[in-house]
This record gives sequence, structure tokens and C-alpha cells, in this order.
Amino acid sequence: MTTRIENIWNDFELNDALKSGVVLKRFSPDIMSDCFIAMRMPEKVKSIAFRLSKGEFDISVLNDLKDITIETLPDETNSDKILLLISLSDNSLSSIFAVLCEDLFNYISNVREDIELVKSLQNRFLKWKELFELAESPGLSPEKQIGLFGELSLLKELIEETGKIEECLTIWVGPDTGIRDFEKNNTAIEVKTTQSHNHQRIRVSSERQLDTSLLENLFLFHLSLERRNGNENSLNKIVSVLFSVIGDNMLLNNMLNRKLIRAGYFIHHESYYENISYVIRGKDFYTVNENFPRIEEKDLMKGVGDVKYSIVLTAETETFKTSISNVIEKLSL
Repeated sequence: MTTRIENIWNDFELNDALKSGVVLKRFSPDIMSDCFIAMRMPEKVKSIAFRLSKGEFDISVLNDLKDITIETLPDETNSDKILLLISLSDNSLSSIFAVLCEDLFNYISNVREDIELVKSLQNRFLKWKELFELAESPGLSPEKQIGLFGELSLLKELIEETGKIEECLTIWVGPDTGIRDFEKNNTAIEVKTTQSHNHQRIRVSSERQLDTSLLENLFLFHLSLERRNGNENSLNKIVSVLFSVIGDNMLLNNMLNRKLIRAGYFIHHESYYENISYVIRGKDFYTVNENFPRIEEKDLMKGVGDVKYSIVLTAETETFKTSISNVIEKLSL
């Protein structure tokens, strides 16, 4: 599904009355800064723009991004202002650029000052650089594919159980490099997905991942999979199902799009995942409390960090199992 930004670019391209120069359309009146969807004519270069006061802004770090060009132009409507124009040089990345632009507009929505805006752009462009590199790679690794499949499986289940699409999308913070995968208020869920040959062992990537010291409730969702050839239950399939559930709501479609891209899932990589299907062998929720076997930050000696370890799910951990209804209740969904 095309984004709102892509629709505006399409309108610009089809409007033969537009002359040479940069055409602008304000993205939203709700955003504090003056930001615009833009296109350089007659070349039809897809862009976004920000209106800034004239001043000394260091935009050199913004130029260190492949496939993106940055320039400043005089603002023809106000001699005290300039336009910071961010343009896409590789049109094949148009859909990714549109989603990242929308993500950027959301990121700076409450920024008022120009200096703060430029700093925010610099911070976000570091993430853009990583995502464009991912977009040009041969797709997610097998480990990241099953990890994303697990997160999307839980997202789908939460939506089906509650019907609260926007809220469920909002609490899915895994793509935003959150410590846990789902978080709301003081409750969190960490998702662990394993393949059937090692379904009893889960790997924990840091001492903070199952740390309950700052949480009221922490749950572990374990999904055990068996990988097979086919597309009956592929990564592409579950993405398609989620978009079908959302329907024509552009706001929610864009939200899911942004999160998928931040997770490293790009539409032009679909062929890499098409013939990899997963059979779900088991799925369980566990309550993580003071008795659950894990390492917390407070357990470590000074100077020890970046701890990675495994938990073996045995008969003893069975006592910590809980239901999805209990998880939903604690999340207040």
C-alpha cells in the first residue's frame, strides 16, 4: 500500500502545470517545525524540505548517506529563511524513502527550535544509514527472520485477542531497539523464537533483557518452530495477514510499514523469504519473577557486562507458565 507521501509525490508528477523549481506541500499542521513534502521540477526528484532561519548549521554529517543528497536553498517566500532540501538520488528506493520520511516527520513532530531540529535530523540519519545498507543487502539472516516471525506472531495474536490494532502496534517496540519486544507502562514481553532442533533452549542477549527491577510485570513468550520449504506460513505471509487485518486505514498501514522497515524487512526482499515456511510446534507464556531462572544486572560484579546466556526450559520452568489472557490483563489492552 502506498503511503501518503508517495501519493503526494504522484500528484506532483502528474501535474503538468507545475513549473521548474522546488514545489512544496506542508506535511501536517500538527508538526511544530515547518516541514514539507517536496519535488524538484522538472526533473521530478522526490524530496522533503524543512524551513529554517538563516544561520550557521552544520549539515555535513547529513551528507554521509548513500542515495540521499542534502542542500540548502533560498526561501523565495521569506528572505530571512532557507530551505533544507533532502532528496532521493536512487528512485528504486522510493517506497523506503517515503516510509523513512514519514518516520522522520513523526520523530521531530514536537521540535520547535531550528538547532534542535538539525540535531534531531543528524540523530535520525544515523539510523537511516543503517537501514539503507540493510535495504541493499540480501535480506535478513535466518536468525533474524525467525526472530521477526516470532514478534509478528505475537503481534497478530494480541490484535486478534483484543481488536486494538493501533495500541498493539504502538506497544511493539522491538524494531525501535527497545530492551524488550513489547512494552506498555510497567509491563513488558520478551519474545524468544527457537527452531525445533533446539526448542528447549532460549538465548538471552543481555543481563537487562529479563531484568524485572524497573517493571511491575515481565513475561517471556516462547515460540517453537520447525522450518520447512513452502510459503504456507512464511514471513511474507504473516506480514500480508497483518496488512489485511489493518485494511484501508492509512495511518495504521504507515505505522506497520515504518516498524517493518526499522526491523529490516523490505518489500523488495520478499523473494528471499517466499519459500521458507514455519510450522508452529509450541507457544507458551512465562511469568518472569524473582524465582525464574535468569541473570539480572544486580547479580553481576562491578566491571562485568554485555552478558549473554541460555535458559533451558525444563519441567521446573513449567510452573511459571501463564495464559495470554493474563498477559493482556496486565498490559491493560
